[in-house]
Amino acid sequence: MPKLSDCHSLPCLRTQRGFTLIELMIVVVLIGIFAAIAVPSFTQFINKSRTQSFNNELLALLQYTRSTAVEQRTFFKACKETGVWAVKKSCNDSEPLRRLDVPANMTVATGNVTEIVFRYNGTSSDLTLITCQATDAANGFTIDVKASGGIQAWPRGKSGATTSMTTCGQ
Repeated sequence: MPKLSDCHSLPCLRTQRGFTLIELMIVVVLIGIFAAIAVPSFTQFINKSRTQSFNNELLALLQYTRSTAVEQRTFFKACKETGVWAVKKSCNDSEPLRRLDVPANMTVATGNVTEIVFRYNGTSSDLTLITCQATDAANGFTIDVKASGGIQAWPRGKSGATTSMTTCGQ
């Protein structure tokens, strides 16, 4: 490539260096189009991940309650309070062994049940918990607590092995 001092002719001086304004505008428009397509999908992905994460934490809290009851050979309860699930010997206790805060827009439907009791032998009573973000049943999760003490979590949008969720409960 010739040096600038060696270049005395007009074609040599008009050598293009950098981007034109039109090229730069096209790149910015393309980035805007890609962002407009990606942001809604990314937002939905984040909401699904938050719902699944909370469901996993709730499942772990229930399993912890059961194992603590068996380990200490006494009754323990998973208590549903305003915006919180807590593990206690009695729901009237002030200090929980463990607690799980319910995030905003997240719902845990249990019907009219406010406490899940696990006995010293690991048994409980039949109960179904439904975890959803807002009213999105297709992306919700179902946890079944059996009388035997077994705790079963179903995949996203399912309330059984083959049954799809139709509502987020009450």
